[in-house]
Amino acid sequence: MMAKPVSNSNSHSHLIPLLILILFFSTIFHLSEQLQFSQTQTLQNFQNLLGYPQELLTLNTNTDFCNIEPTPHFTLVCYEENLTQLHVVGNGFSPNALPQNFSSETLFATLATLSSLKVLSLVSLGLWGPIPQTISQLSSLEILNISSNHFSGVVPSQISLLKNLQSLVLDNNLLEGVIPSEIGTLQGLAVLSMKNNSLSGTVPDSVRTLQTLRVLDLSNNKISGDLPSLRHLSNLQDLNLENNKFGPHFPSLPTKLVSLVLKNNSFKLGLPSGLVTFYQLQKLDVSLNGFVGPFLPALLSLPSLNYLDASSNKFTGMLFKNDTCNDELVFVNLSSNLLRGELPTCLKPVVLYAGNCLSNDDGRNQNPASFCSNEAIAVKIMPPQENHKRTTGKTVLVSSMGGIVGGALIVGVVILVVSRVHKKGSVVKTPVKPTLEIVISQAKKEEEDEDKEEEEKETEKEGMVAASSRSLSISVLQRIMKRVPDKGAVESFTRSMKEHVMNRMHNKNGVRTSTRSIIEHASSVNTAKLLTDARYISETMKMGASFPAYRTFALDELKEATNNFDASSFVSEGPHGQIYKGVLSDGMPITIRGLKMRKRHSPQNYMHHIELISKLRHSHLISALGHSFECNQDDSSVSTIFLIFEFVPNKSLRSYVSAGSPSEKLSWTQRILAAIGVVKGIQFLHTGIVPGLYSNNLKITDVLLDNNLNVKISSYNLPLSAETRRLVTNGPYPGLKGNFQERIMDADKNDVYDIGVILLETILGRPLMFHNEVGTLKDLLQVSIKTDDIARRSIVDPAVHKECSNESLMTMMEICVRCLSNDPTERPSVDDVLWNLHFAVQVQNSWRRDSNDQRGSPASSSSHETRVV
Repeated sequence: MMAKPVSNSNSHSHLIPLLILILFFSTIFHLSEQLQFSQTQTLQNFQNLLGYPQELLTLNTNTDFCNIEPTPHFTLVCYEENLTQLHVVGNGFSPNALPQNFSSETLFATLATLSSLKVLSLVSLGLWGPIPQTISQLSSLEILNISSNHFSGVVPSQISLLKNLQSLVLDNNLLEGVIPSEIGTLQGLAVLSMKNNSLSGTVPDSVRTLQTLRVLDLSNNKISGDLPSLRHLSNLQDLNLENNKFGPHFPSLPTKLVSLVLKNNSFKLGLPSGLVTFYQLQKLDVSLNGFVGPFLPALLSLPSLNYLDASSNKFTGMLFKNDTCNDELVFVNLSSNLLRGELPTCLKPVVLYAGNCLSNDDGRNQNPASFCSNEAIAVKIMPPQENHKRTTGKTVLVSSMGGIVGGALIVGVVILVVSRVHKKGSVVKTPVKPTLEIVISQAKKEEEDEDKEEEEKETEKEGMVAASSRSLSISVLQRIMKRVPDKGAVESFTRSMKEHVMNRMHNKNGVRTSTRSIIEHASSVNTAKLLTDARYISETMKMGASFPAYRTFALDELKEATNNFDASSFVSEGPHGQIYKGVLSDGMPITIRGLKMRKRHSPQNYMHHIELISKLRHSHLISALGHSFECNQDDSSVSTIFLIFEFVPNKSLRSYVSAGSPSEKLSWTQRILAAIGVVKGIQFLHTGIVPGLYSNNLKITDVLLDNNLNVKISSYNLPLSAETRRLVTNGPYPGLKGNFQERIMDADKNDVYDIGVILLETILGRPLMFHNEVGTLKDLLQVSIKTDDIARRSIVDPAVHKECSNESLMTMMEICVRCLSNDPTERPSVDDVLWNLHFAVQVQNSWRRDSNDQRGSPASSSSHETRVV
């Protein structure tokens, strides 16, 4: 039987998929060529419109513009052959220097054809005319900086259509009119700067909705009226309203401000007493206004403050020689006020104080005391006692302050109970500062600033606040009745209960705080790109800005850096892939983390994750430097993503607190500072990028210290880890963690628990290897808190137990126990932890100075240790 002949059509059927594949790739190649040509043409048109920069004159279709060498005045950045960043900086050209056919509308319409453009910076180019409405066509923009030009007219409302905008910088132009209310729709905006223009009117109420705002600079304009309430903008750190007509009321502000400049405005009333709770404030300038009423000496003790200018106002009140100051103060100006008394000794090296009525060594440049008394009467300053009586007399205030007053009554009852314990002792007279007056005054100010809707919400919470206050006070009472070691306990308890009442007031504002003084330095700001482009941001916010620019690495670069991923370069293999160390051609050491992808996707599918990773740059993180893709040859899908990080050569924190040699162990102050570095790194992961990274599975072995003992977190919840989740979710986490599913809810409090475990090992000085150890040792800590000092120190690492002050040790133990609470809702916030750690350092340094003074020896190690992180 003869076989059937194979048909001709079937004989070529296997070629059809190959032909389709060839057609597909040829189409892709053709589209790529079209894209390259289109972008080249746009850049040529851009150069023709400006006659600048010179680097674009030689550009043609055969030029790879993505590889043009960057210069200080011209930079192009590409990704996957798409132009994503365009930076052009001129020399302050005049408008007449531009070609005659220049048109701002044509300029932005031309740039709108760059569909992938995310960063546009056109600075000092002499650009003129109105900002055109066509700017809204640049829909992919994240950063827009057109400062130091000659743009005029109003700020177009169409700018609000740039929904991805994170940074808007319009400084040093000729803009006028009002700020458009539509600006409030830019819900991702982190930086808004319009300084040095001629803007007028009032700030729109919609600004209060910009929850991600970190920097607001409206200085040197003609804006007037009261600022809308900004107290709910919890991310706001830098507010500059200098040289406007704001006033007369002091603005309602969030307590986490780092820099506040209100210089030369029309503020006429007093400073709110709540300003003394701005523990992160580093710069405060309220000079050249009409502020009246008592100056707040407590401002001088704000733990982060280094610059204070309150000159040229009408502040009254007494200063005393023994008033305390923050050691970090480098400039204080109290000139031209109505202050009396004696200049505090701690201020003399840094203060300007002419034009007051202070008694000093020579009396020069001071007015007689009668002058300040007469002037104070002339401006009708109400005595503090009258103001207090008037405040407490208002029914609405009494109603809203029920929880606080209840707390104050409990203070009195508890003090009475404790006093009776000391029947044989004499009555202890404790000087009472008017803290309740401050609380009530602050509450009054906030009541005036809240709108009707907020007042209704606060009313609903009254019962809850009062109940919470009673519960906390009873708990404190039980603890103090077990401890009462001597007569001094009454004084100590009185002070702590007053602080408790103060902090109940802070809880009313939505911030969970402990019963201790708090201090915190600036949090990090948003992306590395923002740090690069928004150059006006204060130095205190440029965390991570010293790193090289984030970039795409060629795979060959990584092979060269690791000797083709040789075994000698291999470091370890963890839940997030293999880790290698290498050295780039310029000698820079790096760490490379290779992530194997389970699913096949094109590089473009990972770009959202890559953008987020590019923002992971902070002084307390092992920061990202770049990435590289390794693709499958058959379909160009990504098989491995290599993430490149900075390299830290030193050991983990465990080596310095619990597992290393005694000679390498950190001192008590250094341990607290290391913990502060850890918490700041976690704080940045939660709030410094959008969206935040939570449940970071942090272990003490993930915390590295570099050669200068700066803390660096080396492992955290990378956005790409979901792709490799099978590597980490089967069974419990290594070390001290529970099941992965149990860590999904209360993600931020999971990190707080991990911080507690690190604090526990830091205090005890012994490695914690098993989960059940944590619960047992936490209970031991909890019991020791209620015992005497000797018993408490007996469980502390012997290397440091003699050098820590009792109050510092108690603070560390208490916050550690709270972090390890079994109920996530009872754990403190990251901010609360940070505040307590700063307080622990503060009281430790104060105790050490006092001890050295008693011994007559200088505190030589203090300045070094406070710079460890």
